[in-house]
Amino acid sequence: SERTAALNDYLHTYNYHRCHTALEGQPPITRVNNAASQYT
Repeated sequence: SERTAALNDYLHTYNYHRCHTALEGQPPITRVNNAASQYT
């Protein structure tokens, strides 16, 4: 359970807060067209 919690925290940081140079300093989540719960 500790490992799962650590992975969830890591993935959140990686996808939402990590600046990526190939994306002009934006985090990877900015490239997602249909994030969860936003389907139309």
